[in-house]
Amino acid sequence: MFRTCFGKASLPRDDTLEGRSCKPSCSGTQNESICQPTPKTPKRSAPGCKLQGYTRPQPSLERQRMPDTNSATSANSTSTGGAASGLKTRLNAAKLQEMDPENVVVCDAAHIMDGIRLRQHELGRGTCGIVVTGTYHGSNCAVKVMLTEGLDRAALRELLLGPSLVHPNIVSTFTTRAARLTHAFFDLLEGGNSQEHPRENSYPRVLEPVPIHSGDGFGDPRGLNEGLEPLLVLHQILHALGAETGKMVVIVVQELCDSGTLSNGICKKVFQPNPMWGLRLARRTLLRTAGEIARGLIHLHDGGIVHGDLKPANILLNSSKEDRRGFSAKLADFGLSHVLPDAVTSLNTNSWGSIAYMAPEAFAGKVSRATDVWAFGVILWEMLTGARPYLGLNQNEVIRGLQDNTLALSWPDEAPMSAAIIELGRKCLSFNPEERPTFEVVLEQLVAIERAIRAELLGPQAALDPGPAAAQETNAGTDVVVWA
Repeated sequence: MFRTCFGKASLPRDDTLEGRSCKPSCSGTQNESICQPTPKTPKRSAPGCKLQGYTRPQPSLERQRMPDTNSATSANSTSTGGAASGLKTRLNAAKLQEMDPENVVVCDAAHIMDGIRLRQHELGRGTCGIVVTGTYHGSNCAVKVMLTEGLDRAALRELLLGPSLVHPNIVSTFTTRAARLTHAFFDLLEGGNSQEHPRENSYPRVLEPVPIHSGDGFGDPRGLNEGLEPLLVLHQILHALGAETGKMVVIVVQELCDSGTLSNGICKKVFQPNPMWGLRLARRTLLRTAGEIARGLIHLHDGGIVHGDLKPANILLNSSKEDRRGFSAKLADFGLSHVLPDAVTSLNTNSWGSIAYMAPEAFAGKVSRATDVWAFGVILWEMLTGARPYLGLNQNEVIRGLQDNTLALSWPDEAPMSAAIIELGRKCLSFNPEERPTFEVVLEQLVAIERAIRAELLGPQAALDPGPAAAQETNAGTDVVVWA
């Protein structure tokens, strides 16, 4: 049974389009031709395509988190994203509560860690948050600690949206908490230094560092499994994030996904033929994983939610014994998600996800279910090729090329057992959002492709002479040949 850990399950970071390679375990892709211009753009040699004449300033590759506008398009109009964004009927009877600050219960900061213990095992970090392992009333979990100016859009999505999403392919959120950082709380964290920082001070007070490493190597006297005093670890995290009085701390307690991210998996060549399995199992691994992503998105879309920042770094892998991969895929990070009102298929918004995975219409502020389908198409390409999208191009070249439909990912047409996968990926990357399939259709096709690959091995010829097929697929140290 193949089981592996793909590295740290990081707090999703922003992707770049420059020539940043994967981790050292991955082979470089700088010499690969990974984008393909249409005749409107002069061709250039690998690794990219040059798009000229574009100087308009654009947002950086950092994710732009800005409030949505109130503009929405109904399902009956000629809106963006008809095929993948419209629903004949909403089947999920449970309606999400409004993403309104009034629906958030702000607790006393002194009690924000009640029932939560933190360990100094960092899973990852971003510009506004750090994820560590811990326990929630004795159960292992991952704890995301975020620092925000207030109950902004991203904080509301983390606090209110996550706990309402329940699906095997969506990371479960056990609880969320929010508290305002006050002088009294800083006094508690720092051990009672209120005389040095009068509370009437009009300037924000910066949290002072407190060392929690003794240096003697013994660790916590209460045992390794207990973890350190939660307020001490919280103090360390908040100090690293630059905590000041007046800001808000957001705690998100989620299930612990212990096998890294999809980005780590792609980097480790899990979806390519490798010493652990051959081409057939590599294709089935890709299809099975893509199917789980599609199932999670079906659940989101049925509830009127557009993920808004779908990318490999936001898909976590959790260890699983259910099939040969040893993991299952789960959607995570809903800070940029959009909640579509009933009978609405798209929204106008000012928020940006990660540029490499944004649909052409998203640069004009249009988001719908179809924008998630586009991002899924890019992910499918990335899983199949093992390369990073638009490697070597800067952000302006990518934005201009996608908006003008002069830039396209180059699919490996000659790759064996890939024709149907490529056909589906190209449909997902249709420039016209109306032509992109829904995730129900995507899942149906993924299952059909995997069934065809499985049937090819289990066909009459394989039954008469199973030796060559078994030799091709058998892994060292296991007697499993194919999934059932």
